[in-house]
Amino acid sequence: MSSTFKHLPLLAACFLGSCMVGPDFRTPANDLPATWEANRPPHSSDKDLRSWWNIFGDPQLNRLVSTSLNNNPDMKVALLRIREAREKLRVSQASLLPSADASAGWSLSPDRGFRSSTSQNFSLGASTSWELDLFGGNRRSIEASRASLMSTEASAGAVRTALLADVATAYFDWITACEQLRIAREQLEIQRSTLTIAEKRYKTEFAPRLDVEQATSTVASTESRIPQLEAQVASSKNQLAVLLGTYNSRVELTLPKASVFEKTPVVPVGLPSELLRRRPDVIAAEADLHAAVANVGVAVADLYPRFSLTGSLSSRSGDFGQLFRENNNAWSLGGNLLQPLFQGGALRATVRAQKAVAEQAAETYRKTLITAVSEVEDALIAYGNYTSQMQYLHKENNANKEAFQLSRTLYINGETDFLNVITAQRSWLSSEESLVTMKQNIRKAVVQLARALGGGW
Repeated sequence: MSSTFKHLPLLAACFLGSCMVGPDFRTPANDLPATWEANRPPHSSDKDLRSWWNIFGDPQLNRLVSTSLNNNPDMKVALLRIREAREKLRVSQASLLPSADASAGWSLSPDRGFRSSTSQNFSLGASTSWELDLFGGNRRSIEASRASLMSTEASAGAVRTALLADVATAYFDWITACEQLRIAREQLEIQRSTLTIAEKRYKTEFAPRLDVEQATSTVASTESRIPQLEAQVASSKNQLAVLLGTYNSRVELTLPKASVFEKTPVVPVGLPSELLRRRPDVIAAEADLHAAVANVGVAVADLYPRFSLTGSLSSRSGDFGQLFRENNNAWSLGGNLLQPLFQGGALRATVRAQKAVAEQAAETYRKTLITAVSEVEDALIAYGNYTSQMQYLHKENNANKEAFQLSRTLYINGETDFLNVITAQRSWLSSEESLVTMKQNIRKAVVQLARALGGGW
């Protein structure tokens, strides 16, 4: 009894003005750095990042992105989860409203002592109940559901962001595989012509048989790589088809113009503080923290009394025609106060457990921020390093090509050994492949940077 009286002042205050127990959510403070450690990138706008794939100027990539957003199963599941969360919010909001039920009945039974006669009974009734949310437990539950909805929406944004990055990466993998295959085939033709030169010189006794065997080995080595490269082309297309939510045979791809995949795009980045409103995982982590804090209030409200109002109206008669006569009607109104007295400490343990959940959510939010900054920094560093290497790779490739052509001319004129030709040719092939790989690294760095910034959402 003393436990009940202890809450009477608070109960009276809540009758006069409804209150909500438990902590109120406040956006957590953060210690994000003011600028990036990497080279200062250009400032960005939401529009820049919302459709970041447009910076590549590739209509085919734009089409693939659109197809993936419409067909990808993971994206569809994420959108369905939003629908589910919205309906759960509506369920929570219904707790603030009264509930009402209607009933109707009919029964047939034998009269007492007379097995051959029966009597029937008709009944109609309605009842209502309303739990007054004096301490805000239901409103805290609604607050948690609303935050969960926000988290679900942001998580769908994270799925979208990842999907767009994966589609672009898979598409660029396909382009790279095609480019490597093209280079291998072009080099094979050059190697075959070199083999022909070696064979002619051997037949005229101007070169040893060793030159022919070395040239033959080089041709065979390149020929053996072509099936592997063809498999890479098919595999990258298969990966892209999965992301598009379709089958490989239904994906039509053509190599874009050289100006498209030769381009080195620049992603506008902005400041670290902008990650708070751009990164969907950061937004989701903050919403999860909000929900956890609200659930602390739900647990605290269970410590306090529950007050509910009830009412009923019924009518009963043996004759359906007399069912609505006043003397057959009955009604009732009432109230109910329920105060928890002893649950073995379960209620307070639940409060402590929910506080622990909220503390976990706070740490998860902090880790998400740190990870977000780290991912952007990594992408910026990679982008800067790759673009700075590009000019040297171009220079190396041009020099290797010139060296091969010069060595072959000297070999034809009998002024150098064939080993110099083979060495120069392999160096040229290696630098060609390195150049293609570096272009792919730059494209991937751009994609990862856009993803790390929360682009595409």
